[in-house]
Amino acid sequence: MRRKKYSCPNGCKLPSRKKTLQEYGDETYGFEYLDFTFCPCCGALMPETLRKLKGFFEIYHINPELERVKELVYKSEFEAAAREAFVSVETALKKKSGLESHGIDLATRALSFDVDKKTGEVKRAPLIAINTLKTDSERNEQEGIRYMLMGFFQGPRNIFQHNHVGSGVSDVISIIVQASFFLDLLNGHTITKNGHWIPTRIDYREIYRKMPKRIDRFKLICKLRKREHYIKRLNQKEQKMKE
Repeated sequence: MRRKKYSCPNGCKLPSRKKTLQEYGDETYGFEYLDFTFCPCCGALMPETLRKLKGFFEIYHINPELERVKELVYKSEFEAAAREAFVSVETALKKKSGLESHGIDLATRALSFDVDKKTGEVKRAPLIAINTLKTDSERNEQEGIRYMLMGFFQGPRNIFQHNHVGSGVSDVISIIVQASFFLDLLNGHTITKNGHWIPTRIDYREIYRKMPKRIDRFKLICKLRKREHYIKRLNQKEQKMKE
């Protein structure tokens, strides 16, 4: 008997569940049920798959420009979600570069630059610089991302643009993750900073004013007091170490 969370939400008739040989993470084997992640008949996500997918997107902070893409995936509209992801990246490139070209030509012209191989000086700056281009690592990042974007448009974008692709949710998630990565880079989140977070001042008073629930305001005050106490103790500890 197939459990409801692994049944098609549209009521498609699926083959009976059968146990298959599977390898576990500890390199042992056994027989377990192999359930569908999406319906092989209509393509709809299984309820359990949808739940796990939403959990994934809670952990992976997708770029805000892809919110509509995420909602399309939740509706099992995989091809539409993939195409929307490509459009989002292409639109961002056009907006930041001022170019009106498309696809691989757009990526090439927007991110390409010329550098003096002897001095390392940038002779022709790119229309879109994802970093300062001052070091070899930064220049390599700029060049590498350009090639990645060219492949992103030349390969999967053209396939989804001109064909009916009957792939499942896995391929679309890969495209969304790539699109989010590119959009973050175009917004200045270069990976050459080694994940360094730029500290910013947060106006907690504004957050407090926008909390309609009294219990939430109380929790915020408690957390801020604990944070203040922790920082005070940390500073005291550092002061003693200096003495």
